[in-house]
Amino acid sequence: MKKIDQNKLNDSLSALIEEEISKAHLAGAAVIVKQSGKTVCELRLGSKNSDTGEPLAERTMFRIASMTKPVTGVACLIGLQKGWFDLHDKLSDYLPIFSDMYVGRMEGGKVVPDHKAKNDIYIYQLLSHCSGLLASDTIGAFQEDHTPLSAYASQAAMVEYCASQTYLSFEPGECTSYSGYAAFDALALIIEQKSGMKYADFVNQYIFRPLGLRDLTFNPTDEQWQRFSAMHDKADCPCTVTVNMGRHTYEQFPLGYTCAGASLSGTIEDYSVFAEMLRRGGEYEGVRIFDEKLLSLMRTPYVPDGTPGRDVYDSWGLGVRVAVHNPVLPEGAFGWSGAYGTHFWVDTENEISAVFMKNNRWYDSHGGGETGKMVERAVMEAMEG
Repeated sequence: MKKIDQNKLNDSLSALIEEEISKAHLAGAAVIVKQSGKTVCELRLGSKNSDTGEPLAERTMFRIASMTKPVTGVACLIGLQKGWFDLHDKLSDYLPIFSDMYVGRMEGGKVVPDHKAKNDIYIYQLLSHCSGLLASDTIGAFQEDHTPLSAYASQAAMVEYCASQTYLSFEPGECTSYSGYAAFDALALIIEQKSGMKYADFVNQYIFRPLGLRDLTFNPTDEQWQRFSAMHDKADCPCTVTVNMGRHTYEQFPLGYTCAGASLSGTIEDYSVFAEMLRRGGEYEGVRIFDEKLLSLMRTPYVPDGTPGRDVYDSWGLGVRVAVHNPVLPEGAFGWSGAYGTHFWVDTENEISAVFMKNNRWYDSHGGGETGKMVERAVMEAMEG
């Protein structure tokens, strides 16, 4: 294991974030890096609101978007541990409405059925973006753009709509394309059925409360809304402007729709604990969330090299990206990002957990983008030896 030079890391990350602020690429950002359980870098620079200049402070709330997915991945590990399902079970065994799916194609400016799917959708494919369900390719994006508001009433409504009114982008398991929320909502619905609890209550009881994470939530309190970072967008001048998103944690999703792939919000302090729990194999300060042996399932690269649609450097695990040929991170490092620029990873080889948070809509926002990659490089370049 290589040790991080704290002074070098603090200097490089401070310079990086300050430069991004000076270029109006972001209004402010926070970062927490831990090694072997010790915080080696903790920064909050810039403002939480570029209109008011209010500084980014401790326990600022961020919309974390797709960094919800690793939480759902952990919820599924808990379900596995309880014997509720197996990764290689068919989705239709639990949600029969998915037993008659069709693969679609674009024709005449709309999506039409091409053929009945030959392959079943399996649980692990929902977590590793291989199901074809409302994927991010042309077919899935078109259908997502035309999803009626009624489908966003609840997870059950979204799942029913996707199963009965949409077509798969490809044969399950034969390609990969990012499923922003539908696949994860199907998993959440299974957990609701097995636990007898609302999904938000389940993650609160089995993940957030045991870890003391009071600020990771699908439905913020009035007090938490007061601590939210503003969402930022670009302006004609080299500056940032705020976007009034109202009381929505992801775009205009109603709060009653606790989207298992996108709707969490929280603080960097809380998410850092969640990331550190993953680094420790499911345990944090004497509290065990899942059996340590299950972590290997989460960080397994389920999408092999050469699969159509897969990134060259990274594969998909259970709700996380997994480094396989990554030029910066060691093989097996894992994590994910959010559409508004949040980003995290866990490197068990070097005993690192790192979380970066900002909230903006345009500049390299999706997947952490270039800023997230720059943070990764800064951490790895700060290694001694």
